Amino acid sequence: MELKRILQRASMLLMFGMVGLFAYAQKSFTCTVVDEFGEPMIGVSALVKGTTSGEISDLNGNIRLQNLKSSDVLVISYVGFVTQEVKVGNRTTVKVVMKEDSEALDEVVVVGYGTMKKNDLTGSVASIGTDKLVAKGAPSVMENLQGSVAGVSITQSSGRINDDFNIEIRGKSSHNPNMQPLYVVDGVICDDIAFLNQQDIERIDILKDASSTAIYGSRATAGVVMVTTKSGALVGEKVKGTKSNISYDGYYGVTNTARMPDFMDGQEFYNYRFLKFLSYAEGGAATAQSGRPAYQMGAYNQMALLNSTTGNYRLKELLANNDTYDWPSLVTQSGRQQNHYLAVSGNSEKMKYHMGLGFEDNVGIYEGDSQTKVSFKGSVEANINKYVTGGFSFNLAKMDRSYANDVAVQNAYRMNPFMQPYDADGNINRKPGNYEAMGSDNGYQFSDQPSPFLYIDNQTRMRERWRMLGNAYIQIKPVKGLNIKSTFSPNFSYTRLGQFDGILPEDDDFTTNKAQKTDSRAFDWTWDNIINYNTTIAEKHAIDLMGLASLTASNSERDYLLYNGVLDGTDWWNMGTGTYNAEESTNSYSEKSMISYALRANYSYAGKYMLTGTIRWDGSSKFADGYRWGSFPSLAAAWRISEESWMKREWLSNLKLRVSYGMTGNNTPIGNYDTQQTVGGPIYYPFGSVYASGFFPSGVVDTELSWESSREVNLGLDFGFFNNRITGNVELYNKNSYDLLFDVELPLEAGTDSKGNLKTMSTNVGKVNNKGLEIQLTTVNVATKDWYWETSFSFSRNINTLLEINGLGEDLPSSSLFINKPINNIYNYDWVGIVSDKDMVVPDNEIAKLKGLTPGTTMKEYEYYYTCYGWTEGQVIIDDVDGNGSIDDNDKKVFGADPKWVASFNTSLGYKGWDFSASLYAKVGYHVNSTFYQEYTNFSDRGRSKLNVDYYIPAGTLIDCDGVNADGTYINPVYQATTHYGNYPFPNNGGANAGVGDSHWTGAANKLANVSYLKVKNMTLGYTLPKNALKKIGAERVRLYLTVTNPFVFTNYRGFDPEWAAASGKYDGPSTISWQLGANLKF
Repeated sequence: MELKRILQRASMLLMFGMVGLFAYAQKSFTCTVVDEFGEPMIGVSALVKGTTSGEISDLNGNIRLQNLKSSDVLVISYVGFVTQEVKVGNRTTVKVVMKEDSEALDEVVVVGYGTMKKNDLTGSVASIGTDKLVAKGAPSVMENLQGSVAGVSITQSSGRINDDFNIEIRGKSSHNPNMQPLYVVDGVICDDIAFLNQQDIERIDILKDASSTAIYGSRATAGVVMVTTKSGALVGEKVKGTKSNISYDGYYGVTNTARMPDFMDGQEFYNYRFLKFLSYAEGGAATAQSGRPAYQMGAYNQMALLNSTTGNYRLKELLANNDTYDWPSLVTQSGRQQNHYLAVSGNSEKMKYHMGLGFEDNVGIYEGDSQTKVSFKGSVEANINKYVTGGFSFNLAKMDRSYANDVAVQNAYRMNPFMQPYDADGNINRKPGNYEAMGSDNGYQFSDQPSPFLYIDNQTRMRERWRMLGNAYIQIKPVKGLNIKSTFSPNFSYTRLGQFDGILPEDDDFTTNKAQKTDSRAFDWTWDNIINYNTTIAEKHAIDLMGLASLTASNSERDYLLYNGVLDGTDWWNMGTGTYNAEESTNSYSEKSMISYALRANYSYAGKYMLTGTIRWDGSSKFADGYRWGSFPSLAAAWRISEESWMKREWLSNLKLRVSYGMTGNNTPIGNYDTQQTVGGPIYYPFGSVYASGFFPSGVVDTELSWESSREVNLGLDFGFFNNRITGNVELYNKNSYDLLFDVELPLEAGTDSKGNLKTMSTNVGKVNNKGLEIQLTTVNVATKDWYWETSFSFSRNINTLLEINGLGEDLPSSSLFINKPINNIYNYDWVGIVSDKDMVVPDNEIAKLKGLTPGTTMKEYEYYYTCYGWTEGQVIIDDVDGNGSIDDNDKKVFGADPKWVASFNTSLGYKGWDFSASLYAKVGYHVNSTFYQEYTNFSDRGRSKLNVDYYIPAGTLIDCDGVNADGTYINPVYQATTHYGNYPFPNNGGANAGVGDSHWTGAANKLANVSYLKVKNMTLGYTLPKNALKKIGAERVRLYLTVTNPFVFTNYRGFDPEWAAASGKYDGPSTISWQLGANLKF
């Protein structure tokens, strides 16, 4: 028994010992993970080595694991940081400081049909991440992209909301005005990216040189914009563990007009109008008798709008009562803008997914101008097994756009301050400038122009647009390094534009109502089949080979219906109640297809020497047999000098020299059937007692029409200093574009068009050169635990030169095309001053000698210009280039319409949780024909609103009075005591061409404008809540911010905004400033 008890006790002791030993070995363990600044890191993975068990760090950076053994080793990993191994041992806690992995952080960029590490690039590719894009706060992707990349010029085309942007990458390479870069969204080629919600964009990569774009062949001459939308993981990211998150990004903002042009107020317009009623006072002569004529007031009652019943002059009365109006403020309003994007994403080692829902709403500064956009994005990718991967993604967007009435907008700015918008009872004056509204006698008025308010109520115009694109792929990896991928990418768009115009008795153009509707549909698909092989030999020779076979096809149709006299109030939904207008209604259908093959080889030796070669073959249905195929090769090499042993320096992080040559094509200007003779008509002709319809050949075509092509040489230098605290690149390029399409005139025997002009034929006859310099520089000025300050700068200079056109070395002034001048230019007269009463030296030119003047002698300006040109004091001086005394086309000059240089500056500053960023954008040294100047400095009328300019007034000129006596004397006259040397012509009604003198000023020289500008594009102040404060709500990140967009513009241009100074009147409009309050949340 005793032995039994002893054995029982021993057994119990052994059991307790085993339990204690087990309890000691199977312990709990806490790992705290921080970055190099001591900040906790969330989402860091800790796996027990050799197993699949592990945890992820919480908001405090803590990873808690149970039942670990002392012999266990933890593998601590996070994307972009060096993976560390920690042995558990006898510890229960440990602190791990994660260090950034310079190799892991080597940026991965998207190139054609694949990705590459940025350090391995041989061509010119620029990348912009989503954070930098959306931080600018603009409502469109393109506006946010402005100034982000050297060599990419982006210009807003009008002052209306959500309107188009013009983008040029390294200059203009075609005569086609609609030339745009190729857009590729998640591998799908599309016309634009306006349908995307910018919060859904992960990154944008821009392929600039021909060696990078040649892989896209015939569509890449203007550059390629690669857009990668968000998915479960970043491009090139290796996913470990499992992670899901929900994010929200959004803002709400208000928009107000800013920097409104200085239009004449009531007093200023009165002063201008008074002068415009002055005529010559030289014995009743209709023309000046000298270079310094006298003037008289000839129609004061009409000028001042007499009311004979009261005896009052209405303009004087309205001025005294301060009863004038700021018409622009009557048709503008405060706008608003909001954007909300909710996303759910997750990933594991087997699958990743991303779903996003976006809503945008923009209300413009004009009544009726608005757009809403609802977008949905979805993507799923999965590893089916270790050999097969598949996935799909799609983008769906619905955009509803309503438009302000174009006529109302344009006419509102034409209303002068005296025109009365409302009557005494507050009702709209239907003709605010006629005698009834003005309270003057019949005949004494400004105009019968209907009120802009009537046009606003008279028209409904709306557009509904659907965009859907996606792709589905399957990828097989049969052996290590070999990838076979097949991707099908459909792209669909549908647009319905409806417009209803009601009856407006005051306007002869609206005597009957009409409804019109345009339905446009387009569908295309691309099937890409790619085989890729990469391997490394002897740890130094890296080889990557790619082959592509691609098919693409598209079709589109358009139906336009016009009905007159439809039922009021039904817009375009009940067109059957009206009369069908068969003459103007049209419909069309078109289709095209292309087959492509491509090869690419990348080679790298020890990360120092890199070589890339590509070639693509495209066969297009647009061309005739025998001319359908084009080949587009490229070759690029790079030398990473910093990897050479003799160049190793502690301060040198990267130094890489790149050189490339490539050839690309362009078939955009070529219509789907331009090489085929089609049927035109119908045309109606009398046949006996009836009219019969006939059809005819569409015209003469060039069946040998072929691609426009570009050949480009690029030299680049990438650099990084002081552990990449200073990084950047310098690019030099020279691109020649050949076989530019141009419409050449045919002999008279070929016939004429409906307007009697000679018919034309498109053919390849042009050549243009673009060469330039690009500089990109980024500096991390401060990087400490609490402070971070980064700045970036970009500069680009492009010189565009037309080398050949029309197959001849001759200029084509009628098309504004000139050899050795920019293809994008302004051909106009040069207005160089105002004829004054100052002394001048007689120039040595033909007209001076012809008039008997002695070059080099001194005389008054008005004497010289009157003698030689018939111009009088206060009139404009148009530069007589050839000096023959006659102003004609030989005196026109070519002004560059592209900027001499474009630059940007961006800065971001962070202190603890606070952040501040700002960006500046400048375009310098270019001209436009400003329709604003043409309209508002047009001195040929005296009733429309005018820009308040500093005009010339000769000494002794009558500038005001209270009336004219019967004997012609003035009541309380006021005279100009001394000459006022203004820089605009003297307004009067005596001289030729409405007083300004030369006919080449109004509508020509007066609209020429230098529109250089510097804009502060945005300023943003944000605050990110501390991680400790987010524990209770389980959030990973919460940031609140305030953004102001376009707060300052520096320019000499006096119109609405220099950026869209070339827009026509109805599309022109004021600058705006937006204030936004936004949030970025992640759970």
